[in-house]
Amino acid sequence: MPQKDKYANFAELTKGEIEGQDYARYIRNTGSEIVVIAPHGGGIERGTSEIAKALAGDVFSVYCFEGLKRTGNKSLHITSTRFDDPLCLEMVKSASTVVAIHGCDGDEDAVYVGGRKAAFKQRLIRSLQSGGFTASEANDDHPGMHPRNLCNLCAEGGLQLEITQGLRRRMFKGLSRAERKFTTQEFDEFVEVLREGIEDK
Repeated sequence: MPQKDKYANFAELTKGEIEGQDYARYIRNTGSEIVVIAPHGGGIERGTSEIAKALAGDVFSVYCFEGLKRTGNKSLHITSTRFDDPLCLEMVKSASTVVAIHGCDGDEDAVYVGGRKAAFKQRLIRSLQSGGFTASEANDDHPGMHPRNLCNLCAEGGLQLEITQGLRRRMFKGLSRAERKFTTQEFDEFVEVLREGIEDK
């Protein structure tokens, strides 16, 4: 993170923000051993919760934390090693695999795949590449390797996908709240390729 988070943990955030006004949580538990999460959704890392919900569909369980503010949603960002909403922790700790959807800066169309589940990571990178997307192993900025990272709290270790702003822009009419209601063919293709790669794990 280039700047320090405003809140050190979830309990601190709840004292300074109002659920339903400043932020929302979207939870769907299907009983799947795979859980998809977007801990920086809504207006924080725009487009990530929409991708997570579509990816999960009716198959995988999903948790999204979404910024609802008109402006200043970045203040709701809690780094993944310190994001400790009990409802999220309960889901990820009971899962065998977690796939975390994040957004990163960059005008290039790219996906950087991190996390501790090494073999799965390489298979998913190949799957994305075969589907026509630029994907590579995450660099030092987004490795997703810390044992306390949300994606690694599950039984088998998980993955962290950092999707550039450039690619996310191509998936929607635009990245404003209203524009994110309209997805593109790029969005559909990305979700389909990603789901196939996850189901093939």
